[in-house]
Amino acid sequence: MVQEALILQDIQIDDFLTIFVSSGLVLVFGGFYVGIYTAVKTKLLKNWAMPFAYLFWILTCYCFYLMGSLMHVNDFTAKALMVAAIGLLLLPHAVYYMQDQVHKKNEH
Repeated sequence: MVQEALILQDIQIDDFLTIFVSSGLVLVFGGFYVGIYTAVKTKLLKNWAMPFAYLFWILTCYCFYLMGSLMHVNDFTAKALMVAAIGLLLLPHAVYYMQDQVHKKNEH
């Protein structure tokens, strides 16, 4: 029986700053995405601002990709990053869908 060899690649010291900055930008860009999406849905911003929210989501996805590729993540972690990006995209939609449903059922 042959066992699979587990090969861990070290993170290059030159890549550390890029990984650190891109992981921080995931939080910043994700916050801008949710913030703009929320502001448009609550009518604080006009509908024309919604494409900027999705632009920030795309930037978040790019930072996820950059961070994952520089850290040499395995397949499971890469899939977890994809699920996180898709979850970030869908969560505000789910929240405002549920909010609309509650307001339709409980008109005041």
